[in-house]
Amino acid sequence: MIYYYTALVISYALGGEEVKTVVWYDREQHCQEAMRVVDPLYSQLYDLYGNDIMVSCHVSEKVSYILRPKLRPEELSNG
Repeated sequence: MIYYYTALVISYALGGEEVKTVVWYDREQHCQEAMRVVDPLYSQLYDLYGNDIMVSCHVSEKVSYILRPKLRPEELSNG
């Protein structure tokens, strides 16, 4: 299995300017988990600045980790 660096992006408008915050994770799953944690922050920003807010995970093309299958011991591979 191949894992890719994934960015949690929080963006919203403040005074007519876009504000963007990025937090990097080594796996998309970790980013998805973080999105549940940021839910209260999203709600607060929505209440303060309206619906011009976005929280999302963006998977990069940069590999962070490759999980390789382990070889079976020879005594088990002969059935």
